[in-house]
Amino acid sequence: MASLKGQIAVVTGASRGIGRAIARRLAQAECNLVLLARSGDDLAKLAAEIETAGCEAMAIPTDLRDAEQIQRAVKKALGKFGRIDILVNNAGLWHYAPVHKLRVEDWDEMFDVNARATFLMTKSVLPSMLARGRGHIVNIVSVSGLIGEADAAGYNATKWAVRGFSLSLLKEVRDQGIRVTMVNPGGVNNSESTSASAAQLIQNQDVAEIVYHAVTLPPRAHLTEATVWAQSDETTGMP
Repeated sequence: MASLKGQIAVVTGASRGIGRAIARRLAQAECNLVLLARSGDDLAKLAAEIETAGCEAMAIPTDLRDAEQIQRAVKKALGKFGRIDILVNNAGLWHYAPVHKLRVEDWDEMFDVNARATFLMTKSVLPSMLARGRGHIVNIVSVSGLIGEADAAGYNATKWAVRGFSLSLLKEVRDQGIRVTMVNPGGVNNSESTSASAAQLIQNQDVAEIVYHAVTLPPRAHLTEATVWAQSDETTGMP
């Protein structure tokens, strides 16, 4: 497998959950991290943990709903490290409600964070990757981008959008040295509960391992999409 030592990875939504697990896993592989999320305190703690382990980490509190903040964050990352080798678009949120009860502001917020921010981050990072002829973009999508779920029309719509965006992006950049990977987790133990039922869910570190595997494949191999279902998903949509 390819070495990540000294590579530069940007992870959005890095302050908790899947994003934090991904950042830690990449740091274990001696990758330097740029950490983006709204929670400055949580980012600072994670950055300190990564630096204690021997890698560089740059925490940039960023509201991914704001295009100017995204541009500033990418500029800071490029200013410090000179390049970005890996971009993990992980940040996401959800509001569940039947369509007739789903608030317009909740719909808009999900699209702003889940879909629009993925586009803006990619748009900001991609020129430097294309100039170098190499890079890897990993989009954390969801099985919700493959199926429909009652009371989740807004969230599902954002994830279908991100998956469609990713498939198109892949066709645009794969012949220019850029790899694109979609990761579709099923039910995840986002609360990191230790209950018996939570143990049957996908754990944050499981998703992190898939990302690590994707970005360490040799240049001859390209993992374009990985879907992982929890055992408890079997009765709710697992093919």
